[in-house]
Amino acid sequence: MLLRVFLAFLLLGGASNAAELRLQPDDVYRIAGFSSPRISPDGTTLLFTRSRVDLEHDRRDSQLVLADIRSREQHVLKTDRSVRDPAWSPDGSHIAFLADDASGHAQIWIAVPRDATPVQLTRASEGVQQFAWRPDGKALAYVATDPTPRRTGIARWQDAFEVTDNAYLDAGPFPPAHLWLVTLCEPSASAERAACGQMRLTGGSWSVASGDALSTISWSPSGKTIAYVRTPNALLGDADRSVVELLDVATRKSTPLSGRTRYEFNPRYAPDGMEIAYTYARAGDPMNEADIYLSPGHGAGFDLTHIALDANATDYAWYPDARALVVLAHAGARSVLWRVARNGRVTRLATGEVNPLGDLDASIARDGAIAFVGTVPHHPAEIYYRAPSGKIVRMTDDNSAIAAKRLGTVVTLPWRNGRYAEDGVLTYPADFSPGKRYPLVLLIHGGPTSASTTGFDELAQLMSARGWFVLRPNYRGSDDFGNAYEHAIANDPVRGPGRDILAGVAAAEHAAPVDRSRICVSGWSYGGMLTSWLITQDRRWACAVSGAAVDDLVYDYSLADDISADRESMPGSPFTDDTLAAYRADSPLTYYRNVKTPTLILSDMYDVRVPAAQSYAFYHALHDNGVAVKFYEWPVHAHFPSDPVRTVDVYRYWIDWIASHVTIP
Repeated sequence: MLLRVFLAFLLLGGASNAAELRLQPDDVYRIAGFSSPRISPDGTTLLFTRSRVDLEHDRRDSQLVLADIRSREQHVLKTDRSVRDPAWSPDGSHIAFLADDASGHAQIWIAVPRDATPVQLTRASEGVQQFAWRPDGKALAYVATDPTPRRTGIARWQDAFEVTDNAYLDAGPFPPAHLWLVTLCEPSASAERAACGQMRLTGGSWSVASGDALSTISWSPSGKTIAYVRTPNALLGDADRSVVELLDVATRKSTPLSGRTRYEFNPRYAPDGMEIAYTYARAGDPMNEADIYLSPGHGAGFDLTHIALDANATDYAWYPDARALVVLAHAGARSVLWRVARNGRVTRLATGEVNPLGDLDASIARDGAIAFVGTVPHHPAEIYYRAPSGKIVRMTDDNSAIAAKRLGTVVTLPWRNGRYAEDGVLTYPADFSPGKRYPLVLLIHGGPTSASTTGFDELAQLMSARGWFVLRPNYRGSDDFGNAYEHAIANDPVRGPGRDILAGVAAAEHAAPVDRSRICVSGWSYGGMLTSWLITQDRRWACAVSGAAVDDLVYDYSLADDISADRESMPGSPFTDDTLAAYRADSPLTYYRNVKTPTLILSDMYDVRVPAAQSYAFYHALHDNGVAVKFYEWPVHAHFPSDPVRTVDVYRYWIDWIASHVTIP
């Protein structure tokens, strides 16, 4: 219906001045980033970080911003370095945040709002990963990696390390992370509060969840106990063995909360101290949604969201009155907030067309107001404020120049495939005109536990500016259609999702004027894997872009940093119980002889999530069999380049390859 209404609008003259500026790759440098919205304890001031691109140094620099909630007047807190993860002290008199020291390690800094120079609190040799204020405001707990012992003499070259479940490019040793406590001095005349002492709270070869498996740490309201997540070591490949534990700060004794051995994450004490919330894979199956449990402080407690909310909880936070939680999850190509009461009653919180992006901790005021980062279809991320009345206010307007560009209209596209209701997001060409047919580009999301939503997508809009339809399909394994849909990918990583995507293509062809001779498929990570799979199974494609693709599941299991994910999504290890055949059967590389599609392969040299060895194998398999193929690689340690220049570089290679195969001379 929405598509028909949109087409009718265009036929009545909705297509406007074609001379308006379209989005260009360099415009991406001008997009401001936002994170960590935090409402002050008195509810009057909003704290957040804003980042902008520094092209000279190829990085994003972040500043702390204070905004008066009523007037929206902003004040930038003076800092000498890029900052992240700010947090108000419990009484609102100070702000703590993370910023790098002179050696490049993140440390905790503290400042008085508006008028003081920040003071460095910690000097952790390997840096601080996260922190949490003690409820009395006189100390902070933090997580830091243990230092690696220095080698001297010939020991400097005796650096062999034991290989277990680490990624093949990660050089050991792999020191664990642990909890520490830093206490604050009393305020001086200048209002500075430097550290007066610190002590280790936990130790051992096991680790507090850290790195890519970082979880929350949470103080009890009494300040006597810290809830955290324990893992057997610091390796992501073993982080599935995660359990919530409670640390008695006085005795430094930890006690497991539930007695389970896996899949517990993100504990948060209720503000009244009566319960601890945490996430746990439904029924202990990691292919299921993450449900929120409530425990009285001993035992597993009960599943709060299982019955009332069939959604994958990607973030949550307590209301200050402890009567309910705010939960963030995907639902039908939207990012949605729910209020979930302790009795299980669920209310969807209206946010208009805004898609909240998460980071909800400490973003809820006593009166029920919520601050969040969000996007709308034609406007990049800004800070939003949902008043107690439900009114949505945009607190920032840094990306209005991007929103003023000529952008493609965005609609939700539904379809069915067998027993599944499915959807995707369809972006129209920026200069769409009825009566013409346009190329269609598939832009497949990664994860797979994620979803494409109607929020602003810079790559899709860059493609729209080139005159293409862009379909971002959600497929089984996505988390926007409930647990059964998310779980359906178990032992079926490519075949079922591939059929879902082809059904989405058929829906797009039916709903919009698509030139069927000019359809390209593309994606990154899991989206890259599905791209590689689709070109081995179907020859309709005019071109393909396969980025950071899992082309060989056996390679991936053997070399990646998250091998537990492969074990859990497939029937165990490929090297036990005759499962190797299943891994081979679902690996795109197995079917390389079927490929005829001109293909661009992209990857990062030191990617440990999806090691590039698979891309090399896929490239040589296609090249040696006469397929038009090119392969570009970036010499960075990342799954996707995190710096702004290389990010735009990826976009240029991606878009130019497609343009070379769908442009009519």
